[in-house]
Amino acid sequence: MIRLLLMCLFIASSTHDIHFTKTTLDYNEETKSLQVVMNVFTDDLELAIESVHDGLDLEIGAENQHELTDSLVGAYVIDHLMFKNNHKNIEFDFIGFEYDYDICYMYLESQPFTTKSCNSNTIAVRMFYELFEDQENVCDINCPFWDTEFIFTKNFRSLHRECDY
Repeated sequence: MIRLLLMCLFIASSTHDIHFTKTTLDYNEETKSLQVVMNVFTDDLELAIESVHDGLDLEIGAENQHELTDSLVGAYVIDHLMFKNNHKNIEFDFIGFEYDYDICYMYLESQPFTTKSCNSNTIAVRMFYELFEDQENVCDINCPFWDTEFIFTKNFRSLHRECDY
């Protein structure tokens, strides 16, 4: 029920009062990696990146889209996603993103890591806290060692758990 409500709010309009992202992490047993899909409002993403690059106008999806958009989006997303396994940072590669009017779908994949002897995991999705006090980042974690949904806020920026896997 909460997912349906959140998704309806997410796609409601391009002018929005709700500051919300949706991230899904799926562990791929074959590649031993996390596959990540992040859904964000395009204007929030543009504002976040442009706010740290004076005079930059990304124009995501426009014919005159800035030539550095892909690399700037990738750098921002990688900088705002953190996953630790056994207290070790897991690195992510930015695969790319798609634009659908007011929503961007961003794709990442982690470096391979083993789930054997898992003692702990920590995750943080820190998107847009620098812009909005009411920012919420919903995260679905679908892994054999951790299956949960969590809403990150400015006051609850990360989630840690000890493994019994």
